[in-house]
Amino acid sequence: MNKIKIIAGLFLLVISFTFTACEVEPIDSSIVLDDGSTDGGGGTGGGGTGGGGGGTSTGDYWPTALNNQWVFKNNGVVQEPMKMISINSIGGNTYYTFDQLFGASSGGTSAGVVARLRKNSGDYYLKIEDFTFDTGLGITGNLTGYQMLLLKDYLNAGQTWSGSFTQTATFTGLPSTTQATSYTGQILERDATVTVNGVSYTNVIKSKITQVVTVMGAPANNVVTEYWFSKNIGPIKSVTVSTDDVGSETTTSELESYILN
Repeated sequence: MNKIKIIAGLFLLVISFTFTACEVEPIDSSIVLDDGSTDGGGGTGGGGTGGGGGGTSTGDYWPTALNNQWVFKNNGVVQEPMKMISINSIGGNTYYTFDQLFGASSGGTSAGVVARLRKNSGDYYLKIEDFTFDTGLGITGNLTGYQMLLLKDYLNAGQTWSGSFTQTATFTGLPSTTQATSYTGQILERDATVTVNGVSYTNVIKSKITQVVTVMGAPANNVVTEYWFSKNIGPIKSVTVSTDDVGSETTTSELESYILN
């Protein structure tokens, strides 16, 4: 049981999706057309389902163009800009790749993570590629990637979607293991007006993603994140509450500034 808890803690330290994800490997600011080494799903070995297919989009709630960037405050601390630095064709789908995702790495973990965004008729997917990491605790590892359906901008308030993905980790000094994540998304509010850092944003969709994580079949963590997306601007705020058998942690990210092209 102690090994399970250690492995679960390492999983949650490096890949639980919040707005405080890790830095991304640098990629040239150019269009890269390739088939990639991963598929359009959860990454090599990652797997994943997402209830996709797309509906009729009601607008652009995360504008995609080279050099678009957003700057966030995470719990009041201004982060480095999150910038779209390349366009990649993977498995016949177009992805926009970030230089980092919503801020610097957290929890003392060092990792080179490739994070990408794909849109399909009102569906917004976040794709994290396989990566290696160093916890700073004398433990290094390799973790397979995943893809999740982050937003359906055409749903009405109260409507939901769901998906799941699996990841396999190999740690130094510990056995390889698998984490399974199931998630449910829900639209909480549409066409709202929200003030963030003194700026009033209109045409906002508020949504919620609830993730249930198990490691080796044992419950490990629940992550609930509320997101605010403003039409023609992108994400403007998130509040994430991560809960395990020890306690809970809350992270609030708020948009400080942005540049769109």
